[in-house]
Amino acid sequence: MTPQEQNNVAAEIERLMQDRQGFGILHLLGMKIITAEPGVGRVGITVDERLMHPQQIVHGGVIFTLADTAMSMALFPLLPQGTRYGTVEAKINFMLPVRAGELVAEGALVHLGRSTAVMEATVFNIVDGERRAISKALGTFSFARPKTAE
Repeated sequence: MTPQEQNNVAAEIERLMQDRQGFGILHLLGMKIITAEPGVGRVGITVDERLMHPQQIVHGGVIFTLADTAMSMALFPLLPQGTRYGTVEAKINFMLPVRAGELVAEGALVHLGRSTAVMEATVFNIVDGERRAISKALGTFSFARPKTAE
């Protein structure tokens, strides 16, 4: 990645972090983008009562959203600026319940094709310095590269 491409990615992350309307779910849940590099994305969230379901564990939809966002953050630096993309298929395995601490999702590229990418993410729960994997996700993203002027 060239220095200019790195600057473009950094500017896009900053824009996403500030854009309350364009990336509302990030702000609604209180997620933070930690890393968005080619093939590697990390996002985090602090566990609080807003994220719980009635059994007082973090709702699976929150965990999935974190994983999906981490996969997106790993993908977008690999695509030409302005490329539209989205999740077209995903699955997640929940391994442990979460009641406290921090959640950090780490997304990674598995395969990049001409119009789709396969991504994976592991979500970790960090409590008192102990980090445990609590879920694993696999997703397929579709994208349409911008048309170049000829």
